[in-house]
Amino acid sequence: MSVKIETFVDGYAILGDSTTREVLDCIKSLVDPVGLIVCDPPYGNVLKTRWDRTGKTQEQYAAWMLDWTHMWAEILTEGGAFYVWGGIGTKGFRPFMRYLSDIESHGQLNIANLITWSKKRGYGVQNNYLFTREECVYLVKGNPKAPRIFNVPFQDKLRGYAGYNKKYPAHDARLRRTNVWTDITEIFRNKTHPAQKTQRLLEIPIEVHTNPGEYVIDPFAGSGATAFAARALGRKFIVIENDESSFNEIVRKLT
Repeated sequence: MSVKIETFVDGYAILGDSTTREVLDCIKSLVDPVGLIVCDPPYGNVLKTRWDRTGKTQEQYAAWMLDWTHMWAEILTEGGAFYVWGGIGTKGFRPFMRYLSDIESHGQLNIANLITWSKKRGYGVQNNYLFTREECVYLVKGNPKAPRIFNVPFQDKLRGYAGYNKKYPAHDARLRRTNVWTDITEIFRNKTHPAQKTQRLLEIPIEVHTNPGEYVIDPFAGSGATAFAARALGRKFIVIENDESSFNEIVRKLT
């Protein structure tokens, strides 16, 4: 697939395979290293879509994820944040868990936290707990205790008390966001992609790890939600999508 670039006043949409160096080199020619990359890659064998079906083993799929993660880390500045969404998988195929166990031994990226998105609607089978969660690993290039930017995130909900005690008073009337996100619904109208995340999920890391006018990169754009979140927050974006139909829809909505 040849690389195609659509340019906007606040960013770029790119048609191409983000797991190839051709696309990465193209982006390196457009921007300097950035402070944030967010990824919602195919989880593998979850959806009945062509792009999510894989003949790879768990180990092969995890290796594939590690390869493109470390390749993309090349355009991440020191202290930059890298968010990767993933799922629990199924028996014999849990590549995200293998990925988590191997990520720190293959380069400069280190795990700063593991975020759980607690959804509103449960699903499952008899004789088990309802499944209402999805995971996202928050990585930092370099020292995970020294991110380039960390604008402390708060929920909209008020804490309702002054603080733990007089020695540790609250610095904000709102509740500080934890690594379990319970306030964001997955139920919304007008989905244009089967794996589409609600825009608020993308806004949070953008608010936390970038300042207005800075870039965020999404190598697996899907519906383009990252671009719209960046635009809403006064940031710039580079989104990459290898499905031409999805890419055209992103461009149409950004224009």
